[in-house]
Amino acid sequence: MSQSFPFTRRRFLAGSAATLMLSACGGGSTGASSGNGNPTGNPLPDSSEPGPMMPRGLHVSLGEDSRSSRSLTWFTDGVDAPASRLEWDVVEETMSADDIAFKVFAHTVEASTDATPGVEAFTHRATVTGIDPERPLRYRVGSDEGGWSSVYVVPPSPAEQWSFIHFGDHGVGELAQMVTDAVMRTPSDLLLLAGDLSYANGDQPIWDLWFDQMQPLMSQRITMTAPGNHEQKDFGGDTFKNRFTHPGKPLGDLLGTGSPGSSYYSFDYNRVHFLVTTAGALINDGTLIEEILNIEADLAQAALRRLRGEIDFIVVMQHFTIWTDQDGRSPANPTLVALEENIIVRYGVDLLLVGHDHVYQRSVPMAFGLPNPLGYVQVMVGTGGASIRIFDDNGPQRWSASTFVGIGFAKYLVSPGKIAVEYYGAEPMDMSEEGRRLSDGQFALRDSFEITAKESVACLQCAQPARSSHELLKDYPAIAAHTVARNKHALEHCG
Repeated sequence: MSQSFPFTRRRFLAGSAATLMLSACGGGSTGASSGNGNPTGNPLPDSSEPGPMMPRGLHVSLGEDSRSSRSLTWFTDGVDAPASRLEWDVVEETMSADDIAFKVFAHTVEASTDATPGVEAFTHRATVTGIDPERPLRYRVGSDEGGWSSVYVVPPSPAEQWSFIHFGDHGVGELAQMVTDAVMRTPSDLLLLAGDLSYANGDQPIWDLWFDQMQPLMSQRITMTAPGNHEQKDFGGDTFKNRFTHPGKPLGDLLGTGSPGSSYYSFDYNRVHFLVTTAGALINDGTLIEEILNIEADLAQAALRRLRGEIDFIVVMQHFTIWTDQDGRSPANPTLVALEENIIVRYGVDLLLVGHDHVYQRSVPMAFGLPNPLGYVQVMVGTGGASIRIFDDNGPQRWSASTFVGIGFAKYLVSPGKIAVEYYGAEPMDMSEEGRRLSDGQFALRDSFEITAKESVACLQCAQPARSSHELLKDYPAIAAHTVARNKHALEHCG
C-alpha cells in the first residue's frame, strides 16, 4: 500500500521546522525541497512525460494576490513553440505520493508564449487564481505535443508565522552552488533575490544554465527577483523582464510597456508590504522617471496603510546599496541613491534588502549615514557566491552593526509585530585573493538581530502625502547622469 501524507498547514510547517533545525546547525542533507520531491522531504515518483520540447527552468512567483494566486514560468527549446499549459490542483490530506504525482488535475490554465531573447527558445507563463492557501499546490507544465514536466508541490501560505530568505550576486559557479544547496536545506516561504542573478553578461545560454541549476529550488519555492547592473548587459534588461513573471507596477503601466516581468513592483505577504525597485540598474530602458513616481506613491500608500493597522512592516528590496564599506565602493551615495534614501526615510521603511557588494554588512537603524532609532536597517547580502570581497582599511562607519566576509544568505522569521533575522555564512579558505575563490562550505550562524513594528507615533509621522513629480524630478538630469556613471563604474570594477 502506498504511504499517505497529511498536508494540513500546521503539520506541513512542523515538518519543515524539523528540517530547519538540522540544516541550521550545518548538519544533515535532507532538503526542504529537492528534485521533484514534495517539500516535506517525501520523494515523488518521476511523473514526467518526455517529448521533443520538454519544459525546463520552472520557477514559481506570486500573482496579484499573494495568498490565492501563483504564477509559473518555464522555457522550451526550438524554433517552434508548443501550445503549453499549466495543470494544477491542491494536495488533499489523504493523497499518497503516487496520487500527488499521477492523479488527473482538476484545473488547466493556457500559457502565454514569447520568444526568449538571444536563444532559440520560448518563455511560457501562466497564472492560477483562487487557490486554497491552506493546502499545498501540486502542478505540472508542458504540452501533449512537446512533453510534460514532473509534478511539483508548492507549500501552502502560512499566516501568523512565516519566513523568507534573501541574497544577491549569485552566478553558476561552485561558490554559488554551495549557497543554493544551503538554501535548499533551509525551509522558507519566499526567496528574494537582490539582483545580479546569472552573470550571463550577454551570453544568453548562461541564463539557461542558471535556471537549470535553480529549478529544484525555484520550482517549489516562491521566488521574487530584482534586477542588478549585470542584468543590464542582457539586452538592456529585456532578458530579465522576459524570463521572470512579477505582479504589476504600483501605479500601473504608465508608459505602456506591457511587460509581465516588470523590473519594479510591489506586493503584500500577510502583514508585510514589499517594494522591489531597480535602483536605476536598468536606466537605459527609459523607465526611471516612471519608477521614481511609482516608488514615491507606493511607499506613501504603504505608510498610510501601516498607520491604519493594515500592515506591520514595509520592506524594500533592490540591488544597489545605499551605504557600504566594501573595499573600493565606499561611499556609494550618488544623486539617485540620495533621493531613494530620502523617500525611504520619509515613509518609515523598516528594512532595505540589497546586494551588489560581495560582503555581508548590516546596519543599525539609520538615516542619511547616521544612527537613528526611527530609521531603516540596511541588510547587504551580496554573498550569493559570485565572488568574495573584503572591506576597506578604514574600518566600519558609524552606522555599521555587523560584517562578514564569505558566502551566505539571510533568513527573516516573521511573526506578529516582529521580524527576527539570522545570517548564515561560510568563510573563504583564507583572505588572500586566491583563498577567497574557495570556501569550505561550512555554513554557520554569523549574525542575528530583530526589529519590531513601529510605534503609532512614528507611524503617524511617516504617513505623509506623496509629493508631486515636479518636486521629485527637479534634479532629474543630475540623477540620470550620476546613475549612468555609477553603473559604468560598477561594471568596470566587477571581478
